[in-house]
Amino acid sequence: MTGDTFNDTIFALATPPGRSAIAIIRISGANAALAADAFHVNCPEPGHFAVRRLMNVADLPIDEVLLLYMQAPASPTGEDVLEIHCHGSQAVQAMILDRLAQIEGFRPALPGEFTRRAFSNDKFDLSGVEGLADLIDAETPAQLHQAWAQLDGALRKPVTAWRETLIALAGQLEALIDFADEDLPESVAVALRASTQTLITEIGAIMADNRAGEMLRDGVQVALLGSVNAGKSTALNAISGRDAVITSAEAGTTRDIVSVKMDIGGVPVTFMDTAGLRDGAGAVESEGIRRARQAGRDADFSLIILDGSDSAWPEHLAEISRLTGGNHLIVLNKRDMGLVGTVPKAALHLSLHDAHDIERLIAAIFRALVPLNQDSQSAIITRARHRDALVGAMQSLERGLTHDFDANPELAAEDFRMAATALGRITGKIDVEDLLGSIFSSFCIGK
Repeated sequence: MTGDTFNDTIFALATPPGRSAIAIIRISGANAALAADAFHVNCPEPGHFAVRRLMNVADLPIDEVLLLYMQAPASPTGEDVLEIHCHGSQAVQAMILDRLAQIEGFRPALPGEFTRRAFSNDKFDLSGVEGLADLIDAETPAQLHQAWAQLDGALRKPVTAWRETLIALAGQLEALIDFADEDLPESVAVALRASTQTLITEIGAIMADNRAGEMLRDGVQVALLGSVNAGKSTALNAISGRDAVITSAEAGTTRDIVSVKMDIGGVPVTFMDTAGLRDGAGAVESEGIRRARQAGRDADFSLIILDGSDSAWPEHLAEISRLTGGNHLIVLNKRDMGLVGTVPKAALHLSLHDAHDIERLIAAIFRALVPLNQDSQSAIITRARHRDALVGAMQSLERGLTHDFDANPELAAEDFRMAATALGRITGKIDVEDLLGSIFSSFCIGK
């Protein structure tokens, strides 16, 4: 998007297209107020609603509407904005949009262009824009809470403070370069190192969140793993409360991954039923088993479901545990058929055909996943790019501490500048043009 496009006045539906009770058409740009003239009405005073009857070029009525005029910079985009609140007739919407398109210097908005202009006018930083996108996409209350935290500056505020501190530290190091021939007090270098170490500690504390923020935003992937006919598909049907997966006494019924999305304690969870793990399967089932193993490696959490009456379950458990890395819940099914061996610590021994046992299973899953929700309340890293930038800043700071501040202050200063640059990418201060295109293209037209 070039600078020239910001000279245009843009317009779009701000409400979903189609027939509705009310529709809102948003206009933003230096000439937004002129849109009223095109419909033979006066523009309201800034910050005020006014009822107007819009007329077409033949001076025939289109609709009686509410107009709201917001003057720059006190508007959502930081530009002059005029909103037309009209009836949701498709004919009314089309006539208004067609007339706007005829005004010189007006054009339909691109996806996310209103928010792009708000960003350019410092209404949002980049993490705030991402928070707005997450707000629109939120499916659970916990996701909504996290999105609002980003909009309110949960990440922006500490990152901005860290960046300002780094710029100040780099400036002090530049002073050491300027006065290299003079003996400066040792306390100066000591203070610089202490400030740097404090930054490293603070950034490290933010990063020690077990990826809770990213998992809440993206959703938690839970793989159902186990041997054939252990009850994985039955478990998924029981958890979801519907017949989501075909179940059968025939071994190898599930051959591909079947996914079901649910809200568990405010955490969006995708449960993935997988093929039973065994040797000697046919070509198609073997591919399903390969996918099951990969799902176990990639999942955030796993339910290991085994037949407790099968003497081989300890071997199956040992094999599957290697896939999950220990982040799992063990379920020994078929309690009604007896148990071979001893129930492992923290495992469940139950029957998936018993309503009370199903309640126990759902409660155990809830206990396992709700900490993610609780951790996410304090987590402020919600995207992989945030974490990558913080890692880059940490590495630059740690490298900066390896230099002799008296002998080579310029090397430390350069590392501090690199750390500040990494932090600047989080809030959009620098070098984010390609990223902006990707983010704003994900918005709907009219946002």
